[in-house]
Amino acid sequence: MLTRRFHRVFLGVGLLGAAGYAFAPHLTNRVSTAAVINSEVIRIVAPLDGLAEETLPGPGTVLRGGETRPLVRRLVAEDRELHRLAHDLTLVRAQAEAARRSLEALEAQDGALADRARLHGEAARARLAAELAEARAEHAGALAATALAEAELEHVRTLYAQRHVAPVRVEAALAALRRAEATAEAVAARIARLEVELRAAEAGLHLRDGQNDVPYTVQQRDRLVFERRVLAERLTEAAARERALASALAAEEASRRDRTRYDFTATGDLLVWERHATPGAPVKPGEPLLDLVRCDALFVEVSLPDLAYSALAPGQPAAVKLRGGPDLDGTVRSVRGAGARNRTTLLAAARPAEDRVQLTVEVALPAEAAERITQGESGFCGIGRLAEVSFPAASGPLAEMAERVGALVSRLRETADWAAGLVVERLSARAAP
Repeated sequence: MLTRRFHRVFLGVGLLGAAGYAFAPHLTNRVSTAAVINSEVIRIVAPLDGLAEETLPGPGTVLRGGETRPLVRRLVAEDRELHRLAHDLTLVRAQAEAARRSLEALEAQDGALADRARLHGEAARARLAAELAEARAEHAGALAATALAEAELEHVRTLYAQRHVAPVRVEAALAALRRAEATAEAVAARIARLEVELRAAEAGLHLRDGQNDVPYTVQQRDRLVFERRVLAERLTEAAARERALASALAAEEASRRDRTRYDFTATGDLLVWERHATPGAPVKPGEPLLDLVRCDALFVEVSLPDLAYSALAPGQPAAVKLRGGPDLDGTVRSVRGAGARNRTTLLAAARPAEDRVQLTVEVALPAEAAERITQGESGFCGIGRLAEVSFPAASGPLAEMAERVGALVSRLRETADWAAGLVVERLSARAAP
């Protein structure tokens, strides 16, 4: 009799413990089973007409951060502007090279003219110095001839006074003296002229060439100065045009690559959720190619009754339990009322439909949630898996009652565990021989 009563008590306690265990979370938390793991979709569209690449990645492929994948290529490229810029750049470079060669030739010619001008100046000064020395020697001879003529005149005058010569001899001696003096004066004037010419030649001026104050070589050097200046300006202009055309050509080549093919570079690790285009098939601008998702930005989309709106706020903690999977800790990031418009952002998974009016709550998951959900295996980061989400109840009398009920349930659970252990012991004792 006692054993039967004990069994009935044990069964009652067990039922109470199981009921408390089942309904305790609903008393202490707001629980929703209308939840799904979700992620925003990054849609890649074709920017040009062409063919989808044969290597277009399929669903489940992971694009690593910084990895570049070719997606679309154009069959016929437009290269007219590229060829025009390349032709203009080649022409400008040829003109610049010709200007450099001409400038080098003019510099060489200027050097030769400078040597000729130097030799000409040295020769002119040497010639003037020699002529000056010759004139000074002639002047010395003229002075000696003048002294001789003076002595001859004195001697003839003495003889004339003694009546030994006729008066004509005196006049002839006087004329010879005047010729000697005139010759000396002419040579002195020539010496002065040569000294002036020598000083001018030493200063770089030549006074014997009519209207020209410098020799022909110096005049040619002056002409070369203007030609070199013109060539230098032309070379500077060509260098500026070459830089501008090279920059335009590089920009056109980059633009041509963008016009002839489309490559996608992932900024972070992305997962191919869906492939819309067939590899090798033609695509048009704006046609979707791939849908990508970020596994490090998962969130849970939850439905709750509209009455819970005032009890929820962004930043509150939430417990996420996957069906057949691990438990995760999340944070409420947005709460939208039942009458709010649906999000225009593309989402990878659809939230389970509910008949009654529901709130839409988004719970952000940690960045490592995908690894914990899939456990390193390929599972599309767990997107689309159903979950049960619990939100802590608000503070107040209801929360205190919920805590007391929870404590009661815990005691009932401990009692049920004690009863189960006692039954196991008695059954073991009966089974023993």
